[in-house]
Amino acid sequence: MPSRNPPLEPNAAVPTGRRLKRQLSVEIAVIIRSGGYRTGEWLRQIDLEERLGANRFEVRTALAELALRGTVEHVPNRGFRVAEHDRKRLRDLLAVRALLEAEAAVAALPFVTRAVLAEFSSLAEAFDEAVEIGSPAEQSAANLAFHDALYAHAPNRPLAQLAIEMRDRARLWPVVLWPSAAALRRSAEGHRLILRALSAGDAALLAAEVRAHILGSAANDPELG
Repeated sequence: MPSRNPPLEPNAAVPTGRRLKRQLSVEIAVIIRSGGYRTGEWLRQIDLEERLGANRFEVRTALAELALRGTVEHVPNRGFRVAEHDRKRLRDLLAVRALLEAEAAVAALPFVTRAVLAEFSSLAEAFDEAVEIGSPAEQSAANLAFHDALYAHAPNRPLAQLAIEMRDRARLWPVVLWPSAAALRRSAEGHRLILRALSAGDAALLAAEVRAHILGSAANDPELG
C-alpha cells in the first residue's frame, strides 16, 4: 500500500494573537462581497467602526490588510475605497492555479486508497454542513481542508506547496468567500464530482473536474454569480 505523505500545514488557521484583526478583515470583506459597497466606493471608517463595534485602529488595520490583498485601495490623504479588479490578470492567475492544482490532484491519485476516499468523503460532508449552518470563515476552512487533504497525498511536495501558494495569490479575499448560497452549493457539487473522479481512478476526468471547479467557482471570480 502506498505510504501517505505528511499533511501540509494548514493555511486557514488564524493565530490567536491576530484573531480580532483577521476577523474584522473577513467581516469587511463579506460586506463588500455581498454588495454592501460598489467598486470605487469609499469606505467611511466611522461607519465601519459603528457597524462592527470596533475602534478606529482595529478597522484601519483590517483595511490595511485588505489593501495588501487588493480587495480595497488606499489613497493617501483620502482613505480606502473598493478596488477595481483587473479581471484579465485574475483569470490568468486562476488559469495557472488550475494547472497546478489539476497536476497535484493527478499526482495524488495513485495514493488514494479506500481509507483516503472515506476521509475525503467526510471532508466533503463537513463542507456541506458548513454551507448550511457555517459562518463564512467556517465555510472557507472546510473548503480548504477538502482541497489540502487531496494535495497532501501528492508525492511532489514543491508542486503541492506551489499550488496552495498560487491559490492564495489568486484570491481577493482573506478567506474563500462565495456571493450566494447557490454559489456555495455549486462548490459543494464540485467536490462531489472530484470525489467521483477519484473513486473511478480516472486521471483525465479528475484533472478536468478540478479545473472546472476552480475556473467556474464564483468564489474565485467576482463576476461569476
